[in-house]
Amino acid sequence: MARPRGTGKRQQMELRLEQSAGRMIGYVRVSTKDQGDNGHSLDGQRTRLREVADREGFELVEIVTEVESGAHEDRKGLADVQRRVLSGEARGIIFPKVDRLGRSLPHLWRIVEWATKNRVDLFSADEGWQMRDGAKVDRFLGFRLDIAEFELEQIRERTRQGLAAAKAKGVKLGRPRADLGDLPERATEMRRGGMTLQKIADTFNAEGIAPPQKGRGGRSRAEGKPWTTGTVYYLVNRTDPSANPAGGYSGKALAVALA
Repeated sequence: MARPRGTGKRQQMELRLEQSAGRMIGYVRVSTKDQGDNGHSLDGQRTRLREVADREGFELVEIVTEVESGAHEDRKGLADVQRRVLSGEARGIIFPKVDRLGRSLPHLWRIVEWATKNRVDLFSADEGWQMRDGAKVDRFLGFRLDIAEFELEQIRERTRQGLAAAKAKGVKLGRPRADLGDLPERATEMRRGGMTLQKIADTFNAEGIAPPQKGRGGRSRAEGKPWTTGTVYYLVNRTDPSANPAGGYSGKALAVALA
């Protein structure tokens, strides 16, 4: 008799879940390099995770630390934690708060999709079970990320207002701009049209356009250096910050799906 399709994968998943039962990998993050060097914020998060893991009866395999801006979603530390969970080291991830795991709705949505597909547990030390065996437990999961994203946009808006006020007073901001011709306006229009930062970067790289990168002493180090999403974001933000909406242009659709 023919073997049912997918049986092997299901058996592998069941074996992984059985072997990793009760084990969790901790994930903590601070938003700036200064906080990471200082260590106080990280120490507090680590202590909190150990206390909660002990209370809940989890075996805490390790606490992975990441120092990165909450506005950036490409986190190598978190990616490594996810890989280790799928390898069977742990059943899930324990973290201090939901906004320490995913700061934007699109990012959180991808984590939720991943956890659902792989039946991963997500536990917040402050907010309790978020997902268990791949199923959503906390119905306020999406709402909490709405609040986190709103707070982040408020910070950005205050920063923009502060820069505008300083500029109005004649304060020169940032490094001298390189002669980029119409590139800033072009990138901004592409962004307003809904193009992703990656797509714009790929377009400029394909056209052989050197990005506006400067080394020490103002010497150009653009040769051989490709455009990145960060370079495009910086260029657009200096031209018109409103063209870089929080969460990207797919944020609204994902927010609806997550609700």
